[in-house]
Amino acid sequence: MEEVQFCPCTGRGRVGAYQALGSLGQRMKEEQTPGVFLNGLIVYGPDAELLSDIALEDDISREVASFAADHGVSLVGFSGDRSLCASRCKWTSFLASAHDPDPEVLGPWRSIIANHRVNKLMLLDDAERMSELRPLLAERLGGVASLVCSGPPEMLEVLPFGASKGTGVELMLSAMNVCPSQVLAIGDAENDLDMLRLAGISVAMGNAKAEVQAAADYVSAANHENGAAIAIDRHVLQPRGVSLALADAIA
Repeated sequence: MEEVQFCPCTGRGRVGAYQALGSLGQRMKEEQTPGVFLNGLIVYGPDAELLSDIALEDDISREVASFAADHGVSLVGFSGDRSLCASRCKWTSFLASAHDPDPEVLGPWRSIIANHRVNKLMLLDDAERMSELRPLLAERLGGVASLVCSGPPEMLEVLPFGASKGTGVELMLSAMNVCPSQVLAIGDAENDLDMLRLAGISVAMGNAKAEVQAAADYVSAANHENGAAIAIDRHVLQPRGVSLALADAIA
């Protein structure tokens, strides 16, 4: 059977992604697998070549930090493989419990921003509160950055304007000499939209919101129902004469 390359394309940092994938993540680390991390801000090509490392402008980071302080919400910054914060709280523990690196406490945000490149910022609070604050933050930033939810509604991310998984995947594929039409993309959240629209075959998980499902060619079962495995089985393995013997739950 011809070789099929699996590449992680995620909102997580590289360390968090490998941790979440367990033994598969360890293998990808050892094999220096290409990948897209932090929602397209950090991109690695073949042989772990760093293709892109995009950071927020300091003025934007300071404005977001001020907004978080004004509204009493938690803030975590992502800088390469590290996550940074001004103080610990239940939300920093929440991130660590989800296989992300435990955020490092590095003092006030003005010091963090002055001394570290911040790729993206994440605001955290209860889901209803984050929903209320999103339009307020968008108005305050005035279109100079992109806002996106990467999954849990308790999280809202601030990215450099125009950055996305889609732009990151496009860059990675170019370095691999792979056409987007040859790609199967699987996703379940708002941050997957550009990637799903780019790929030749796109599959949304059954637990994804309507907007994400509408952007995909197919809808699989939910994450907890082996939706990703079913999609790989149908679109990668079965056409090559093998199968995981899973129920075909894709519409």
